[in-house]
Amino acid sequence: MREIKDFTKNKKINFKKLEKFGFKLKDNSYYYHTFLLKNQFKMSVKINLDSSIFSEVIDTETDEPYILHLLEEKRSGFSEKVYKAYSEVLEKIKIECFEDNIFKANYTKEIIEYAKNKYGDELEFLWEKLPNNAVLRRKSTNKWYIVILTISKKKLGIDDDEIIEVINLHNTAEEVERSIDYKKYFLAYHMNKKYWYTICLDGTVELEEIYKKIDISYELAK
Repeated sequence: MREIKDFTKNKKINFKKLEKFGFKLKDNSYYYHTFLLKNQFKMSVKINLDSSIFSEVIDTETDEPYILHLLEEKRSGFSEKVYKAYSEVLEKIKIECFEDNIFKANYTKEIIEYAKNKYGDELEFLWEKLPNNAVLRRKSTNKWYIVILTISKKKLGIDDDEIIEVINLHNTAEEVERSIDYKKYFLAYHMNKKYWYTICLDGTVELEEIYKKIDISYELAK
């Protein structure tokens, strides 16, 4: 089997979904088998507990490994069809069995789950060159109410090069002005500093307090 590089970058396995998809656990690895192009090829996928993934395509007539679909410069009409069928299986596995794991801070994960459970909203990654930044927007108005960013503390005026995850939230001008203390609440990074502020997702502000601020930001996104 050949390892598929970068397949699980910024992704994490949902093991329950693997089993639901049809993977079987054996010797600490998950295995899945399917057939391509009307049983002309058998495709096998192996996923280890560290999220590394391997695949193999076997020609059912010769019982030999088929690799032409992996050689981009040699793919032609038929091998292109094999590659398309092979890629569709992998993409389905990625969609149904893996979840985004871009943000690492526990606070960030809790906030994403909070917004998902309360408002039914999912992260949107709008900037191709900034894959570690995302927004959540209110469906009824399409307006942002959460912006999650990965930045250096120095961007907030803190004398520290540490890279952290932060949240930008909306509030009234009066409340923003009252809240800014450069310890828990900072002038909004890269947003309107009159109506938005930034909180570091490092435990400086308790989650329950952030949840209340999220609810206010959501209401203001009407």
